[in-house]
Amino acid sequence: MNRPNLSILESILSQPVSPFHEGAVVAEVRRFAERRGVAFSRDSAGNVILRYRRGRPRGAPWVFTAHMDHPGFVTTRRRGRDVWAHFRGRVKSRYVLGSRVRLFAPGGEVCATVASRRAIKPSPWWSCRLLLDAPAAVPPGTIGMWDVPAFRRRRRRVSARACDDLAGTAAVLCAIDRLAAAGTRADVIGLLTRAEEAGFVGALSACRLGTIPPDAWVVGIEASKAQPAAPLGGGVVLRVGDSARTFDPSVDAHLSAVAGALARERSGFRFTRQLMPGGSCESMVYCLFGYRAGALALPLGNYHNMGPDGRIRPEEIDLGDFASLVELLAALAMEKTTPAASDAAARARLKAVLAERERFLHE
Repeated sequence: MNRPNLSILESILSQPVSPFHEGAVVAEVRRFAERRGVAFSRDSAGNVILRYRRGRPRGAPWVFTAHMDHPGFVTTRRRGRDVWAHFRGRVKSRYVLGSRVRLFAPGGEVCATVASRRAIKPSPWWSCRLLLDAPAAVPPGTIGMWDVPAFRRRRRRVSARACDDLAGTAAVLCAIDRLAAAGTRADVIGLLTRAEEAGFVGALSACRLGTIPPDAWVVGIEASKAQPAAPLGGGVVLRVGDSARTFDPSVDAHLSAVAGALARERSGFRFTRQLMPGGSCESMVYCLFGYRAGALALPLGNYHNMGPDGRIRPEEIDLGDFASLVELLAALAMEKTTPAASDAAARARLKAVLAERERFLHE
């Protein structure tokens, strides 16, 4: 992995974030866009839109989309050393009580322990009582995350508070960074959404608002729970579908063709093609609302910080997988053939087979 990619990855993964509270990530993305001269805007839901367009590429743009949030806490009130907070996102209940939390208060970071929790009906969230290590000013709206290291690199592995889906967000930036540095002729939109962990709220809003051009080719990018056939270190995953449904077959076939060509040309590029049933992702939303969407995934260790030992742990990704993801995104942006053209070529080949052999049906 080159140094700029690692720098971008660390800068994004180190930001505090919770569903509906993505401001620190947004600020870091804005700084990236200003440095690279990439157009930065937000829709009325607060989703971030990056637009890299150079030259006059033919056809519809590619939309590379990832979400900026991760399961976390938002405080609601404090009394003495007791702080109450909503936990937004999905983590199994056995991981919660007694686990350590880091709160990003205006006066500085403070730590606490989860003392109790209860369900908030009818929402899927919990209300948790946190016991501060020491008295501190923690106003309502303070973000909290599990108290694990923000970012660590050990050889080919990165562990972080939140790889899902800040690593996907970083991959979009790295791909655009590569295109901009080379002055590549391409038309790419980076759509970074809010509150995916709260029920795809940002992605649903983007569909309602028309944030995505109707003719665009969409690639959803996720860090998804590693599977036996898609382990950490196995390469970027061409995600055929999630736990809910499969995605657009034309986009899937095009991703497979581009990835296959890369694998033949470059020894370091690795990929696998799998259904990833460990959860659902935003590509499901885009397909349901009529967009032509496929998906790519990074195999993820300790999904949603749930370690195999029943304790909260940092999430993990493989740097080789991340590098392959960025390489594939850049190749898609530069590819002159579109999924529609690939489909047309495949139909022509099959029609030729029929024309040659149809007469044998009448023997």
